[in-house]
Amino acid sequence: MKQLKGRIMKTILTVLMAAIVFLFGCDTSTDLTVNPAEDNSNTQVSDSMDYELIPLPKKSALWMDSVFTISQLIDGSVGGRIIMANYYISEMGDSVEFEVDLRIPAGAFQGSETITITVDSDSAAVHFYPEMVFAEELRLFQSFEGLNLENMQTGTIDFVYMCDDGSIELIKKNGMQIVVPQGIVRVQNAKLLHFSRYGWVRKHTNGN
Repeated sequence: MKQLKGRIMKTILTVLMAAIVFLFGCDTSTDLTVNPAEDNSNTQVSDSMDYELIPLPKKSALWMDSVFTISQLIDGSVGGRIIMANYYISEMGDSVEFEVDLRIPAGAFQGSETITITVDSDSAAVHFYPEMVFAEELRLFQSFEGLNLENMQTGTIDFVYMCDDGSIELIKKNGMQIVVPQGIVRVQNAKLLHFSRYGWVRKHTNGN
């Protein structure tokens, strides 16, 4: 009888352990981010009045003529990575910092191209040249710190593709981080299938 009870208890413990392993093995939760972005299809926002660009703080006199740009020759069959990190001092004496980390996978395009990244002079946006379309998604990590985000709700701030006609296009990304007091905006793993202008906007809601 004792042997039978022992076998029953052993069987119950085995089943419980298997259930625990199954539950933990099915956990698909991701790292917590502020304002996580849904990884869905690109969505066109056609009305340019639906949003406003987030401006960069004006540069101080000593930095007025500064231009922030970087160029790098990339072999499309090999891929590569371009990183730019810099700052300037605003007319209020504050530091405005920014970082661009562009990761280009192997096979994204044919041949070699000189890729140029330039930070916009007036708004929290980044230009990518030359204009081209890619066979594989490029990944972009980008941030600004020191922006004036007062009176902006975090849910209205987004990182988007800015079309030439003034409209914007929502893009796939893993998530965003927005810290209003420090004026910080960060986008994580934005997926780029073409080059042009990408940046931060405040979307209007309920007419505001």
